[in-house]
Amino acid sequence: MRLKEDLENAALNVLDSGRPLLTHLNADTSWVLTLPYPPSVTPPYGRVLFNILIDPWLVGSQTDYFSWFSKQWHVIPSSVQTIAELNECLRTLETTIRSRQEYSDGSIDTSIAPLEDSDTNNIDLVVISHEFTDHCNQKTLREIASSTPVLTSKPAARLISSWRHFQHVHSIAAFSNKTHDWKNASRVGIPSWLRVARIVSNKDAMSFHSAILITFDIMASTEDASIEGLVYTPHGINAEDLKPLSLASPQINVLALLHGLHDIRISKRQLNLGAHNALRAQRISGSRYWLSTHDEVKKAGGLVNHFLRRKIWTIEDVLKEEKGRNETLEIGSPLADIRDIHFANLESGESLLLR
Repeated sequence: MRLKEDLENAALNVLDSGRPLLTHLNADTSWVLTLPYPPSVTPPYGRVLFNILIDPWLVGSQTDYFSWFSKQWHVIPSSVQTIAELNECLRTLETTIRSRQEYSDGSIDTSIAPLEDSDTNNIDLVVISHEFTDHCNQKTLREIASSTPVLTSKPAARLISSWRHFQHVHSIAAFSNKTHDWKNASRVGIPSWLRVARIVSNKDAMSFHSAILITFDIMASTEDASIEGLVYTPHGINAEDLKPLSLASPQINVLALLHGLHDIRISKRQLNLGAHNALRAQRISGSRYWLSTHDEVKKAGGLVNHFLRRKIWTIEDVLKEEKGRNETLEIGSPLADIRDIHFANLESGESLLLR
């Protein structure tokens, strides 16, 4: 299993650096964000990592409303085919890290061995961005342990609750111009050092172009220190709507922006905002990394497919065009040179350590 091998290789980097690990589960927009527990926190028995599963759709088709209207399938297989396989990979990551933890005198820490039970759930939190089935996939989600907390949008929360599978489903609080304190974001069922919020626009009634903001303090910072965060926006969010991030209190150091490259439209309606908006969003947020997401060209059927128009951008193309425009950087972005962008297009099963 490729993902299992990749995570074994990444384990030492996580152990040595104490930094987050981001893993792309498929070629589309399913992710796992792995966070080391802060030094000041005692993790659950057998655990050293906290795993957040984002928008999981592993196998099968996804349908919007009716199959005759819109139906899609993955072209590139997901790196794991079941949640059980994913849990096995996450346990392997835990085991590898725990087996290499040493005391200052060089002896191995074996006091808390990782749990080897094949039924152990290593998915600590599920975050769903939208109610659409390529983000909120019932087949995949019902494989997850029912005790796992789920944070999502209000429409998706109603949908997921109707399945009567998960015990804890909560809608995500908003982060906007009026609510700058990230500590007021959703915190039900999750550790005190972690928060999840939604960034929405008043101009987007359906919140199609919104973002998930995950903030965390894994460095055991003081009360006034900056907190790290990740912005996940599979359809793209209008770049200007990220400006409240600069007003956050305590300050948020945006570590990564997940935003696609492809410009996707149906007639005059833009679905995925594409690379140029992503570049502006990266400038406004000041994110250290930009990772593409939701760019898989899937096998598609149904009426919508005949009207779908996709402009495929590469990072080289968009940077070349941006340089030609000679646009100025916005709101004091630290990117004085466009070459300073750390862009990654992770394939299915690949991981990136966020330093």
